[in-house]
Amino acid sequence: MLNKADLRDVTFADLEALKDNQIPESHTLDFKRDFPADQAARASLAADVVAFANTRGGDLILGAVEQGGVITDFKPIELDDVDKALLTLQSALTDLIEPKVPGVHLVAVDMPDGGHVVVVRTPPSFQAPHRVRKSGVFYSRTSTGIDPMDITTLRSAFLQSATASEKVRAFREERITGLRQRPLSAPLRQGPVGVLHIVPMASILGTLNFAIGDLHGVAQQLRPPVAAGGWGSRINLDGAMSISAVDETFSYTQLFRNGSIETVMPVQSNHSQVAWVGAFEDALVKQHHHQALIETQTKLGVDGPAFVMLSFVDIGGAALEAGNSMMSAIHGGPAVVPTYYANLYLPELFVESFVTSSPDIYGPLFDMVWNAAGRHARPALGR
Repeated sequence: MLNKADLRDVTFADLEALKDNQIPESHTLDFKRDFPADQAARASLAADVVAFANTRGGDLILGAVEQGGVITDFKPIELDDVDKALLTLQSALTDLIEPKVPGVHLVAVDMPDGGHVVVVRTPPSFQAPHRVRKSGVFYSRTSTGIDPMDITTLRSAFLQSATASEKVRAFREERITGLRQRPLSAPLRQGPVGVLHIVPMASILGTLNFAIGDLHGVAQQLRPPVAAGGWGSRINLDGAMSISAVDETFSYTQLFRNGSIETVMPVQSNHSQVAWVGAFEDALVKQHHHQALIETQTKLGVDGPAFVMLSFVDIGGAALEAGNSMMSAIHGGPAVVPTYYANLYLPELFVESFVTSSPDIYGPLFDMVWNAAGRHARPALGR
């Protein structure tokens, strides 16, 4: 697989490096000479996409002449209308595969002398197994090509699909339950706490495992959402984190060995009883922590579908606005999260690619916090 989390960053130099270094086809990399122009060729490509989705995911390079599993030359693909050609192929893949594979991306890379090489990236899928609609065949990827899945691998794929969502929820539950017991350099500030989890599909399927040194190198450049009194990085059992703490922990971002991310920020100051949940949204959007998380995944080479989960710990009974605010006066009192929601778990959001996602993804989640307190949406100033 190409070492670029965002396909839009791939250049011809990256492709040429595959040829120069004689990188062979593998479980996550395949080469084909021609761009599929007819239905039969597109069905063949669909089989390759299905095989990647049912295993570890991977990149398919179109316009690469291979011999013995390595690139010997490039055959530029002539596309009169690049956007239309890629859209047509993307649509064909959607029609040819069931269920649809989320997160398939295509990009045309310019060749120095004209023409293009097309890269088709397929992430591992939690909705596996997938099959080619016309033939009804389920495929898996091997180091040398694709093979129809036998009954044993099919049964395993169905079981894995059924448990993926449960694994994500169990991960969040375990992290939230033990939030205040974890060893930090200073105790986490008391009061309501916002927690954001980014869990790539590849993390759930067990295809990612980063070395501590790599995680720590990235954590050293990742500012936590709030850096009161400065911040630093440290290694721990789970991986590495960036943390802002003096006498108490103001915020931190944890990078896990499997590529998941947890970012934590208290939303109540020591001098107020209000849970300022909008401050967390501001940190993500206006203070660009969302972009910092994207850059983190890009540095680690993590892409593809991911679960985004927003939670608030110890928020039950907390007011979301001051008692003397205009909205509080209009509604006869401040918006208060019912004590029933001691910890507020907002629904999981599934994105086809976190690396290419917009900060707008958080707005509906923050609206739900206010829904829990009986309001239609968060205040206009928080949008």
